[in-house]
Amino acid sequence: MKADAGVENNDKKLSQKFWKIFACIGFVWLIALTTVVIHYIANTNASKSGESASSTKTATSCLELKNSGFSNDGYYSIQPEGTDTPIKVYCDMTTSGGGWTLVASVHENDINKECTVDDMWFSKNPAPDTLFSRYWENTNIFENVEDATSADYKNIGYSAMKASNLMLRHVPNKTPVDQSKSQASLQYHTSNNFLDKYGGNLFTAYTKHYPMTPNITTVPYPPNVNKLVDAIAALSPNLISGIPDFYNYKYGTETDRLQNGGNGTFTSYGMKIHFNLHCSFSVVYETEGKCSLSKSIAFSRKSHPFIVVSALENPNLYSSGGYAIQSYRSSSDPVMLYNDRLIEGNFELQYRARCVYGRNVPSVCDVCFVVNNTKDWASSTTFTFYSQGTWQSTYLMQLNNYPKRIMFGYTMLSRTAGRLVTKVQIESTLRKMLQPFKNYTWSAPCATNHLVVPVTYTIGESTLSNFVPTPMHSATTTGFLQIRAESYAGTYYAMCPAVKLNSCDGRFVCIGGVKDGNSIETDNCNDFTDWNGVFSNPWRHTKEGYAHSTKDIRSTIMIFYR
Repeated sequence: MKADAGVENNDKKLSQKFWKIFACIGFVWLIALTTVVIHYIANTNASKSGESASSTKTATSCLELKNSGFSNDGYYSIQPEGTDTPIKVYCDMTTSGGGWTLVASVHENDINKECTVDDMWFSKNPAPDTLFSRYWENTNIFENVEDATSADYKNIGYSAMKASNLMLRHVPNKTPVDQSKSQASLQYHTSNNFLDKYGGNLFTAYTKHYPMTPNITTVPYPPNVNKLVDAIAALSPNLISGIPDFYNYKYGTETDRLQNGGNGTFTSYGMKIHFNLHCSFSVVYETEGKCSLSKSIAFSRKSHPFIVVSALENPNLYSSGGYAIQSYRSSSDPVMLYNDRLIEGNFELQYRARCVYGRNVPSVCDVCFVVNNTKDWASSTTFTFYSQGTWQSTYLMQLNNYPKRIMFGYTMLSRTAGRLVTKVQIESTLRKMLQPFKNYTWSAPCATNHLVVPVTYTIGESTLSNFVPTPMHSATTTGFLQIRAESYAGTYYAMCPAVKLNSCDGRFVCIGGVKDGNSIETDNCNDFTDWNGVFSNPWRHTKEGYAHSTKDIRSTIMIFYR
């Protein structure tokens, strides 16, 4: 019995020892499991806060991360489909639903230097595979995401990712990328999934749908100008009815001058008009005048009042031209000068008039006018119109600063002796003359050769009037993003941020592109094109009104996909 009791006691001791060892092992396993769980949670939280550049399965975009629960702005690791290795990117997870991937940035390193190695987004070389050339259209990458506001930046996501929309953010240069939203002056995005139709990214949109090979074409003369002048001449009874005692001057037998006008209107030299825009000719009545270099064409009609209209295409952007009106009058005749502008819809008519009073002979008004329409005709916005000099026998009317696609006209108003043509009568006549111009079709060469997408502004919409240079307000419409813009001379600009163009003057508001080497419109090739208001070498004129602010020029435009 005692032996049996001893065996029983030993069995109990062994059982207790076993359970102690088992408990210790279980406790160790519990601690290990707890450590693993804590580590997993810590990593997950860190990743979701944007502090970790890795995740268990590398996502293909910031949108995929957003849909997986990552909710804070920051740096993440993604691997776009079809690529070999993950890349570090910056994600905006909070703007308009989040999921925006930064794929590129455009940064102007020096607006006063042309085609430097740092101007990655604008090129003179039309070959798409050339080094330092046409980065909008190739798969090359450059710089790091952390430096995206200090230099031009482009990652593989630009050409490899599939996205539906774009977001652009304007920030001061050298702003830390993770602080860019709080420092942004302007931010906007598309919402209509337009990239779905164009390959899912800008690379495909440019290479397959909107390539930037410069368009070099032969520019025709403005069409049907003779019919326009006929329509104005047909208004003759209505025009002279608004000027009491209108004097019906006589043309005489000469074809290039109004010989004497009758009743001593002029001396024996009469009145003669010369036109000049890089080539010159005298206006021969009822005969077409042409200038092939500036693609200008003029027509006149011996009506009452006499009318001349010159249509200026000017594709090579010659800087200046005008009329010289030689009108020989007595040196004792008093002279009155008038000038103003009339606006009807999209049409603007500027005029300048020299009115010579005749005490004993008919009074004469030489009226020069310019008609432009930046929206329907793509008229230039840079030109200026002024009287260069007024002498008793010669009246010089000058157009400067690269006039293009405008109508330059002249008419002679007259009244019987002792009566002066008034400013009210001049403007009444010009308003009637303007009507045929409103029916004239002069299609803009760059009107439809682009993609325009509406945008929603999330930062800075109230400052748009400051962002767009004042003279460009009529040539642009805000609320859009334009993909590719063709200049009048054939150069292609890659993108017009925050606006769409109503004209061909994209150099003052667009970014990047490929220059047509055969034109002189943009002799520079800056990432921010002519944002400093400097244009048209070799004379390099500067118009402060066309320049962006220093703040705009020293900024970076960040490009996001979603």
